[in-house]
Amino acid sequence: MLKHIILLIGPTIMIFIGLSLLHNILITFFLFYGWLLFIPLIIVYWNKENSNRILISLSKKSTLVGVVSGLICLIAIYSFVFIFQSSVLDIPQLQQLLEEWDFSGKKVVLLVLVLVLINPILEEFYWREFMYGHLVLKLGNVKAIMITSIFYSLYHLIVVMEIFSFPFNALAVIPVFLAGIMWGIFRFRLKSIAAPIISHCLADIGIMLVYWNIIVPS
Repeated sequence: MLKHIILLIGPTIMIFIGLSLLHNILITFFLFYGWLLFIPLIIVYWNKENSNRILISLSKKSTLVGVVSGLICLIAIYSFVFIFQSSVLDIPQLQQLLEEWDFSGKKVVLLVLVLVLINPILEEFYWREFMYGHLVLKLGNVKAIMITSIFYSLYHLIVVMEIFSFPFNALAVIPVFLAGIMWGIFRFRLKSIAAPIISHCLADIGIMLVYWNIIVPS
């Protein structure tokens, strides 16, 4: 049980150290993605678990589900921020915050590519495959999906509390939680993390479009 708690809270601790304590995006990326990648690999090797159970079958159905749900997320994210940007964003303050986090200069393109391409793969592998696989055997599908979605949302709360104005910063984590539930259901129903990865990738593109088209031009 203690091992599961550490695995669930670990990514949040990495984000907290990188952003809240060190205020550096690059260090946060190394800490966070290092945890998501290497901790599962170490545990699989240490426990001699069957690593072949990872399912990324790219069927027509999983592709369609991922693309459609992802485009809905992309449009919803961009449309909401575009319409309510004056209420939910303090853009000068956000630009200053990104500077403090060292999210600036030539490295931004690389960081954006990581967020759009690598982030969805590692997050979905960690939460909808690795953690879900460990919890579902003990708790069942519903509880496994709920718990992984809660802890997936937890470290996003650290980010949105800094970015959005109150009360939107508290409310902004709700769509993250719902997305986690949706991707967990995809994993359960389709027996694959292909649809969650595709959908997650498009959702992250929506966030990056907000950055390039709304935050940067200001």
